[in-house]
Amino acid sequence: MHLNPECGRTMQEPNGALESPDYPKSSPPPEGEHCEWRITATHGEKIVLNVTDLDVYESDNCETDFLEIRDGYWPKSPLLGRFCGSGKAPTTLMTTGYRMLVIYKSSPNQHSHRGFKANYEALCGGDINAEEGTLQSPNYPEDYRPNKECIWKITVPENFQVALKFQSFEIENHDNCVYDYLEVRDGHHMNSPLLGKFCGYKMPEAVRSNSNKLLVKFMSDNSVQKAGFSANFIKEFDECSDSDHGCEHECVNTLGGYRCECRIGFELHSDGKKCEDACGGLIDTTNGTIVSPSFPDLYPPNKNCIWEIIAPQSFRITLNFTHFDLEGNNQDCEYDSVDIKSKLGDNDFRKHGAFCSSRIPPMITSVGHSLRIEFNSDNSVQKSGFSANFFTDKDECAVNNGGCQHICKNTIGSYSCICHNGFVLHENKHDCKEGSCTHHITAPNGELHSPNYPDPYPSRKDCTWLLTTTPGHRIKLLFTEFELEPHQECAYDHIIVYDGDSTEASTLGRFCGSKTPHTLLSALNKMFMIFKSDASVQRKGFKGSHSTVCGGRLMANMGLEHIYSHSKFGDFNYDKKEDCDWVIEAPEGKRVRLRFVTFEVEHEADCSYDYVEVYDGYDDSAHNLGRYCGNKIPPDFLSTSEALLLRFRSDDTIHNKGFAVSYSALDANEDEQIINVEKPQKHRTALPVYRHRHRHIRRHN
Repeated sequence: MHLNPECGRTMQEPNGALESPDYPKSSPPPEGEHCEWRITATHGEKIVLNVTDLDVYESDNCETDFLEIRDGYWPKSPLLGRFCGSGKAPTTLMTTGYRMLVIYKSSPNQHSHRGFKANYEALCGGDINAEEGTLQSPNYPEDYRPNKECIWKITVPENFQVALKFQSFEIENHDNCVYDYLEVRDGHHMNSPLLGKFCGYKMPEAVRSNSNKLLVKFMSDNSVQKAGFSANFIKEFDECSDSDHGCEHECVNTLGGYRCECRIGFELHSDGKKCEDACGGLIDTTNGTIVSPSFPDLYPPNKNCIWEIIAPQSFRITLNFTHFDLEGNNQDCEYDSVDIKSKLGDNDFRKHGAFCSSRIPPMITSVGHSLRIEFNSDNSVQKSGFSANFFTDKDECAVNNGGCQHICKNTIGSYSCICHNGFVLHENKHDCKEGSCTHHITAPNGELHSPNYPDPYPSRKDCTWLLTTTPGHRIKLLFTEFELEPHQECAYDHIIVYDGDSTEASTLGRFCGSKTPHTLLSALNKMFMIFKSDASVQRKGFKGSHSTVCGGRLMANMGLEHIYSHSKFGDFNYDKKEDCDWVIEAPEGKRVRLRFVTFEVEHEADCSYDYVEVYDGYDDSAHNLGRYCGNKIPPDFLSTSEALLLRFRSDDTIHNKGFAVSYSALDANEDEQIINVEKPQKHRTALPVYRHRHRHIRRHN
């Protein structure tokens, strides 16, 4: 047999054509011909071969002359078909993987026969009938190819559902997933109900269909390519739809199984199915008392108690603690805790806080007419627990805003009306009238506008705004609407913005007319703005927004100053994608001292996600003093020159409480030794060392 080097080759293009030598006139040599084409696609794709013409000498069982197609790269790969004869070409052939072997063999009998002609195409997606399997983007785990459209239609046996669980996920990110994306639908049609559209780097939650059919569509455009995705699918049965699950109260379906849960006031038996009486429960009385288990004796270990107080519609619930003594230090309440939430809907809660230690929580009033109190204890230290009184009160603000023109604030047994900035309460205690035009704003972001906006501002107005934000942050002012009486020197109606807290500070600009001012940014954490109108022409005025920007240039002095990681430090976690640089500069001849007071940043071995860096100079070309993350407080720092750079970065996933840092200036010749000591974990600071010995068992909720 003659292996012709001129026929057959390796083909890696997404599509192509192949044909027998000298097609459509075959002239094999006396010893015959043997040609092999190896077609390869990318991982996650299949190859479809379409034979458009076939005329091969027909021998018994296609023994001597044939066209052979195999599902793989090797001569012993699974056979997709062997063909000879003439007339009707074989049906379309498809591989199960991303490789195909095409073998053409002929003898001298092939003279006067045409041979064959075929074309192929690499496809991703396809129809899948299986109980389980894996879906992957083309070329996974390498970057997927541009301009790809893959549609998988998955079918599992009747009376089952399709469950899709992701193993890895990285697709070009966009807020609305308009470039590259993965789309999952509850059925086999493009108009079937959408179960999710995903992109970015966050692993999607598991997806489950309502029938035995699921459609998965992957799209990529011609620009950015990422590593793609890998996901497993299985047939899923809703065990809770069958009465044989054995749960006494509630059955919750999970992927590959189910679990039993109990109603409030009960806890799950050790058999995982029965429910038995427990602490907590539903309470619908107008007032009463809630106490921890065994109060006033020590509460037992490993308890979970949930009380849900329900008041009539338009009523509010007030909770007042009279005794409180739990394990913990009120920082993160990691061990024992009381968690209090207002219930607004089936799965909608407004959290008031988690409390522990011996400090009595503040009086709490519910947002809606339902309040949930959850008590948890671990398996170690027990204390005397808590006692709390509750009572219900009608919320007069729930109907017609209590008759208040602006803001209605509910109080115990009554209510009061409050007016917006720039207005004062009328004598009738409900309406608001124009009042002082002096504003002191401390919120990290919000809106501001001229008096009466969007109606024309009044004449002879003199208004001021003092904006203050967290130390170590700056204020950004952005105008969206602007129309004041014009004048070449803005001598009539105008606004002036100062880079500080008074008119003594430097000016950021004086503005009038109808041209919108550029964005204004303060150097420190205060900005002062005045608005003046004269007695003549009035216009629509202005509308703008203020926000907080991290970073900036700070001057260190002999007294302590502070920087906080974010403007809502202490109340909320820091935001995603923070990008902050603080340059701290000391007077000439002095050095900068930096000390972290608290520190809680997402932990990772190399600190490559969220981190804080310190540089011994004005920028990142200076000596790097260290990169830090996690909960361990970094060491103190003392610059060798007159400046330090403090850098904070966060990614777009996990975010934590952040950090607070103090800074001051020291004399350059002051010989202060900065000791890199191990800081104690703040959540255990006040606890004696011997209590760590009892921490050998820790329950994870």
